[in-house]
Amino acid sequence: MGRFTNDMTLLRTNIDSSREHRVAQKNARISGVQELMANFSSTRKREGLQDAHERATFVANNAKGVKRLLDNFHNFQQTMSRQNRKERVTFVNIVATQTRELLNGFHSSHKAMARHNAKIRAQFVANNSKCVGDFLAEASQDRAGAHAVFFGTVKKKASPLV
Repeated sequence: MGRFTNDMTLLRTNIDSSREHRVAQKNARISGVQELMANFSSTRKREGLQDAHERATFVANNAKGVKRLLDNFHNFQQTMSRQNRKERVTFVNIVATQTRELLNGFHSSHKAMARHNAKIRAQFVANNSKCVGDFLAEASQDRAGAHAVFFGTVKKKASPLV
């Protein structure tokens, strides 16, 4: 039984040694994983704080950029508004002056044309009056001549239109 006992003792020693070795490896892995997790946690926390700081800086810079953009846009719009107002006032004044000059020119042309047309109308009416008078006198003479031919006597009648 000595050999059997020795084999069993050797087997038990191997089993115990193997178990101790596995437990040591397991404990080494556990401590390695714990160390990795601790490193990961501290790295994550440190990088999270750094990322949060960078995000805060990024947001603050963007907010400053947007504010600067809005201020520039507002200033540009105010400048354009003042310039446009001046241009509109100038345009309205120019149009008002041109309209006044146009109306004054129209009125003076209208007056001159009315005076000229009045003279032409007066001449036309005088000429028509003379022509109608001549026509009536001629018609009266023709009638008087025809009356004398048919009746033998000439009556002198006063013309109502002359």
